[in-house]
Amino acid sequence: MKKNTPLTFMLFTTILLLLTACQLGAGADAEAEAATPESPASTSTDVMFDPAMGGNADAAGLVYENLLQDGEPVLALEGTVSDDGLDYIISLRPGVLFHDGSALNADAVIANFDRWSDSSNGIQAWASNFGGFKGETNADGGPKSTFDGIEKVDGLTVLVHLNKPDSNFMDKLADPAFAIVSPGALAASNFGSAAGVDGGTGPYVI
Repeated sequence: MKKNTPLTFMLFTTILLLLTACQLGAGADAEAEAATPESPASTSTDVMFDPAMGGNADAAGLVYENLLQDGEPVLALEGTVSDDGLDYIISLRPGVLFHDGSALNADAVIANFDRWSDSSNGIQAWASNFGGFKGETNADGGPKSTFDGIEKVDGLTVLVHLNKPDSNFMDKLADPAFAIVSPGALAASNFGSAAGVDGGTGPYVI
């Protein structure tokens, strides 16, 4: 057999080294890929701190519970319902402050209800729970929403009026989407982002 010339040997060695380097590189990339956990498809660069818009995913629900509410629907001290099931009188716990220092009172609760029930805000959790937005009508002219309106009785009491009885009304208000938020926080242009104030009453503050 004919011996390799120095040039042929050098060419063969170079090709062998290149192939080895490619294999090592591919192996390193595969190891790095395996060592790096894949990010969930739902991961966001920002956290949605607006409960009405953030949905009820497990992580989001945990954030709302700790930042924005205190374990009871609209922080109620007690609630009574009329015999016809259309009027709910909700008494709020006194002395509750939002993280921005303002008081949780009847005006704050009304501001939140007005926001949720306004069709221009497009809060789907409200439409899903209460059949539609305030003022919307069915084909027969009747109201879509079970919610008719809310009014202030005194500083710590509100009256909610329904268009038709809903035995699960208070349970629906326990949805994290309906955590009461400070009106001042709602008015901020960056509300709902990690850069904004959370406006909550929960045990944790951003």
